[in-house]
Amino acid sequence: MSSSRVAWSQSTICVLLLGVLGFAMSAQVAIAMPALFKADERAHAAYAVALSQGTLPTIDTDIPDDPARYPQLAESLFGADEAHRDIWVANHPPLFYVMSLPLVWLGDAVGSPGLTLLGMRLLNALGFALTTIMVGLLARELVPRRPAVPVIASAMSLGCGAMTFVGGGIYNDGWSSAAAFLTLYLGFRMIRQGVTRERLITATAVGVAAAGFRSTGLVAVLFLGACVLVAMWLRESSTGESSLRTFLRGTFWRAVGIAACIGMAPVVVFGWFYVRNIHIYGDPTASSSLFEKFGREPNGSTLFQLVNPEFYGHLLGSLWTDGNIANTWSQAAVVVLTLTVAGLALDAVAKANPRRRGVLRRISLAPQSTVQHHQDLAIWTLLGAYCLLILINVAGFIAGGGWIHARYAVPFLPFLAAGAGVAALRLGRLLPLRAPAAPNLPGTSVDETRDLRIGLGVSLAFLVVGLVCHLDTEQYVDGPVSSTFALVALVAADLVMFAVAAYVATELRRRMRPGTFDTARALAAPVPTGAVNGAEDRAVTDVADDRPRQSTGSSSGTKTT
Repeated sequence: MSSSRVAWSQSTICVLLLGVLGFAMSAQVAIAMPALFKADERAHAAYAVALSQGTLPTIDTDIPDDPARYPQLAESLFGADEAHRDIWVANHPPLFYVMSLPLVWLGDAVGSPGLTLLGMRLLNALGFALTTIMVGLLARELVPRRPAVPVIASAMSLGCGAMTFVGGGIYNDGWSSAAAFLTLYLGFRMIRQGVTRERLITATAVGVAAAGFRSTGLVAVLFLGACVLVAMWLRESSTGESSLRTFLRGTFWRAVGIAACIGMAPVVVFGWFYVRNIHIYGDPTASSSLFEKFGREPNGSTLFQLVNPEFYGHLLGSLWTDGNIANTWSQAAVVVLTLTVAGLALDAVAKANPRRRGVLRRISLAPQSTVQHHQDLAIWTLLGAYCLLILINVAGFIAGGGWIHARYAVPFLPFLAAGAGVAALRLGRLLPLRAPAAPNLPGTSVDETRDLRIGLGVSLAFLVVGLVCHLDTEQYVDGPVSSTFALVALVAADLVMFAVAAYVATELRRRMRPGTFDTARALAAPVPTGAVNGAEDRAVTDVADDRPRQSTGSSSGTKTT
């Protein structure tokens, strides 16, 4: 195994460990929280139950009211109005609920419907754990020359208290977010490594799954197609023999055809569901029918929401205050966002007019080729455009009468967390940390050593904030399975969560050390021409043009994962 591959694996392992901790925290909520306690849980559970009975529900299908078979569902309907006695989440595609069918059948087989509810909660917890991991991996694509940023980004996800709290409920958001992020990630990898049939098949399959979880997955598929266009354009321009006009006349149409095939895949698999929604409700997502069903009143226009500061405050603040988390935690959102903006502003000033010392001193980063710089710009632009389109969609939903939940802010986490990581590494220069050059560790610069110390401290701080926020919520002793051993289950879940947190913190301290963690300079160093016997070039030409081209080594710094 090459040294660069080992170095990258350290970053990945840290991100994976944070995902495991996220699952443990969400599992604690899932075990301790009363059955169907959170908003929409009973509708999501009823969707899976209806599918198990051979029915694809609509938003007007009744929630099963059977005290003998589904006592928790029947009890939750007591005092509910007519609209909330229906499966109002049936406007969502069925993939998450199909995944939940074995849990419904298991609960029916053993006569424990509570086991089904707990299983669906843990399934969502797994989805949110994968989302935490994907936030870190996307941050690595955004900032490939700062190896500490992915760890900070995943830790920030756990620091948002609502993430693990929502992860303990019955929702399809965990898997929909993970699938959408993975779709984008695979698209970004093609921008850096090239377009091959294998990568296209994998990315398209994940994109289809994203569209099968929620309609917002279609947005990720749209940007996956854009990634293919950009990847093939950058490959053409890297040869130095092709202008934009030449690309538009030749490879462009081939790229458009590939992007069209990517877009058609979810239409073929799940298009029938959206056509069904249009036939029943008049629009693909049934938004207007749901607003009418619940008597929601319009709240201005989409443009009004987009220029309304309160909209952004509520949206981003929901990452810390969603559900029954105290509103005082909104101050954490203010602090994080303020420090992020301040740190990014200082970083911009330092790059434009660096000082010899202090917080504005120039940070020595690994060398980067022109093509790698263009790849960075393309990825930032595409992710920013993705966030903007999701933002417009959320603003339109709120303008129509919808409410803000933390689940709607999750798509912005990779962008925010990567920015927070860069800002933290800049603001950390304010602290009098002693970072020796470590001459016995070749390839590790003073700046990289300092980044690791700052990154470790910031990551551990986010973990502490996440745990405190997690425990600040009201703790229940009434899980969905059995009240007989509820207290024992809660204590066991708490002990496991703290044990995993201690282990993850110890591992971060052990791995984020100079000589052990990623060496950015080695990772970004170009691979010599012919170092891999042209294997990568031949792989790229599986889909791209077959004419010979010069090797630039432009993306070699990000080929290992």
